[in-house]
Amino acid sequence: MTTEPQLTAPLQRVGTGSLTGRTTNALLDAILNRQFPDNRLPPEPELAEQLAVSRTTIRAALQSLERLGVLSRAPGRGTMVRAHVGRESIVLQRLIGFRGLLLERHDEVQVDQRYWVRDHADDAAVRMLGIPRDTTVIVSAKTFVADGHPAIYISDQIPLHYCAPSLQEQLVAGGDVPVQDSIFEFSRSWPGREIDHTVVELIPAVAPAPGTTLQIADGTPFMRLMETHYSVSGEPVAMSEVHVDDRYVRFHVVRHD
Repeated sequence: MTTEPQLTAPLQRVGTGSLTGRTTNALLDAILNRQFPDNRLPPEPELAEQLAVSRTTIRAALQSLERLGVLSRAPGRGTMVRAHVGRESIVLQRLIGFRGLLLERHDEVQVDQRYWVRDHADDAAVRMLGIPRDTTVIVSAKTFVADGHPAIYISDQIPLHYCAPSLQEQLVAGGDVPVQDSIFEFSRSWPGREIDHTVVELIPAVAPAPGTTLQIADGTPFMRLMETHYSVSGEPVAMSEVHVDDRYVRFHVVRHD
């Protein structure tokens, strides 16, 4: 006789009619918080009841996490969390933000961010997004500070006309925009162009890094990520350049069949 796994704490409901993405995030939070004893998830009906979503939504969320290498599923064995999955191994997929990764090891994490509008795209944005140089873009500069030390620097570029008209007006007028942990979150304000997936190029680099806020000595290696963000239709909608001080963050990659 087998006993169904019991949760260490109830899952937080995502609400009736929630998107599969929100359900996926709720499950991922529970996984990272080690709420599933023995790394085994309950059956789909129980998960659906706890999260107040349909079994179809639960199934789609589980399939998504399986494709991303977080879960493994097999007949007779159920749904299991892969043994070596952790925040360091999934941050490149942006399933969690950099803040969550840094909070694993640091007591205090702050985010300093500003947005502005520029009347042209730089060389990287022209190349990666396939846009004319005279495209007006939103530029952001964001620094994640861990225990008082800059750990991650991110610069984004997004064509201004991709954003909702009200947000365009706010940005052009120099209004404040709420700090977003992730460009994925920010993309929800881009009608029809919300980010669906990202291609990341990892480039080993050595300081100095022009424009960065990282406080690393000349000659010090660091990791540079060039990210192209795509909509569900495959259209490139934004780009990010990320500089990572590997004294604070080390990326782990989990490979699976």
